[in-house]
Amino acid sequence: MRKKWLWALLGVAALVGAVGYVKRDAIAMNLLNRGADAAMARNVLADLPKDQLHVAFCGTGSPLPSRDRAAACTAVIADGRIFIFDMGEGSGETLSLMGMPLDKIQGVWLTHLHSDHFEGLGPFTLQRWAGSSAATPLAVSGPEGVLEITEGYNAVYRIDSTYRIAHHGADVVKPEGFGMAGKAIAPGPVYDDGGVRITAFAVDHDPTKPAFGYRVDWKGRSVTISGDTAFTPALAAAAKGSDLYVSELLSPRMVKILENSARKAGNANRAKIFSDIQNYHISPEQAADVAKSAGVGMLAFTHIVPSVPKPLEFALTGTASEHFAGPIKVMHDGDVISISGKDKFKTQNLLSR
Repeated sequence: MRKKWLWALLGVAALVGAVGYVKRDAIAMNLLNRGADAAMARNVLADLPKDQLHVAFCGTGSPLPSRDRAAACTAVIADGRIFIFDMGEGSGETLSLMGMPLDKIQGVWLTHLHSDHFEGLGPFTLQRWAGSSAATPLAVSGPEGVLEITEGYNAVYRIDSTYRIAHHGADVVKPEGFGMAGKAIAPGPVYDDGGVRITAFAVDHDPTKPAFGYRVDWKGRSVTISGDTAFTPALAAAAKGSDLYVSELLSPRMVKILENSARKAGNANRAKIFSDIQNYHISPEQAADVAKSAGVGMLAFTHIVPSVPKPLEFALTGTASEHFAGPIKVMHDGDVISISGKDKFKTQNLLSR
């Protein structure tokens, strides 16, 4: 009797499989239709509480190759508005995959003019222009020299823009919304509107200068973003009392391994680069010292050097936890930290939904 039931079940399974194979095209189209409807209707901002300050990580990588991390990009979301800090390669795509509405982006603020912090501007600006029918160019602010970058991108994409206007029409891709509008800024307040205040401060990334970090304040909550920098007491002064301190991370002991490996392989140039980068990036322990001195609620690491498999990420932070007693987290692309009050943080990943 048991054998008969087994054969009957196998027969039913075979029949279902055969029907599924025959109908596979219809099934695939139905799944695609459902997925497309969900993707087009998705609005992450509607799911994020408006009374909280949110920090989204759209690029947690560095110039070193990584399968899992786009280059530098951090977004701060306040009152339904999105403020972007740096736009490295691949980060614009990550923003879209996270479900961020491009029409809510108020602008991009560059920390400095290393290419891994701005080379995603071109494709991102195109997506914003076409995807949201932007009526004004993307505002891009940064250190002296930023206009050379924005004007260069505008020139590179100009021919492409004429094809898209001719194809889709000026109502869809508005000519006046094409490209970027660059603005050179100096340390001090760089944005103050609707309760959101952004302050730029100088950091030490010599010989890359000027270089900035940014602090965003909104309704008694704040986040400070260091950008790329060596340790300097100015960091703690700028971050004083912040809820969240977002720091770059370079693991000296791991980078030293890469330097030694490059030298053993006979690649003196690469070994020299690995040696050089250690003197103008902060260590995790130094970043933790900044967090402690500034009295922040949480320390989040981005711009991860080097990128390692998740099971090894615990080693990236070294002994940082001995320097700062608050929560410390190595961030990943798609992560969002929501700040609802002093020492009240919630983290989720929008790419894993």
